Amino acid sequence: MTESRLAAQLLHAREQHALIDEIAARDIPEDAGAAYAIQHEVLRLKGARIGAWKIGARTPSAPPAGAPIDESLVYASPARLEIASFFRVLIELEIAFRFERALPPRPEPYAREEVLGALGGMTVALEIVDSRFAQWPNLAPLAQLADAQNNGALVVGGIEPYNVIAPGFDFLAPRLDLTLDGVSIVPAGVGNPAGDPRELLVWFANHCSQRGLTVEPFWTVTTGTYTGAYRVEVPGVVRGSIDRIGEIELTLV
Repeated sequence: MTESRLAAQLLHAREQHALIDEIAARDIPEDAGAAYAIQHEVLRLKGARIGAWKIGARTPSAPPAGAPIDESLVYASPARLEIASFFRVLIELEIAFRFERALPPRPEPYAREEVLGALGGMTVALEIVDSRFAQWPNLAPLAQLADAQNNGALVVGGIEPYNVIAPGFDFLAPRLDLTLDGVSIVPAGVGNPAGDPRELLVWFANHCSQRGLTVEPFWTVTTGTYTGAYRVEVPGVVRGSIDRIGEIELTLV
């Protein structure tokens, strides 16, 4: 299976709502670069435009990873989506950011001060985690990375000014709430596994620059879950909030 064949299969899985039954070890992308190429090839084959990104890391010291999100899969809160349009639905409550100005590609890396200085807004986000592979989650990480890092959709709340919210904000363990049909689904421990999610944005700016992509102000960049992934099996209403940033709502029908 070449990269193009895998991209075609991922596209078919999305458009026909048909799981990829199995991927053999020899068909897994050989490295992260190959997986990132497949992400963009799927978008190109679909004729899609990037509307958002998801980025994250397993620990503060682990290598970050990310994926572009098709703008047709980005929804404003309150959103109403059909649960049957996904293969599986896992909900994550996240903080997302927007830049106030574009960051074009360039030879020299972007410094932390430049990246954080270009931030314009923050918002609450709900990511729907999904996979086009029947084997998931028993699947090689590089195959998951190629499959948009398991993104199914992104729901975005209202944008608040970064320079108003950020001073004094607890990025490690903010006060938050997440409910399903009024019942809390917040785990005992909350926190982003990457630590302060803003550190991921520095990697993100340079990841895009190295690939000749301009970081656009209209992109919403979500930065990993504070609540783990909660699987939703039946229709219901998910509501979330993060103190000082705002609220978000998703109705699954």
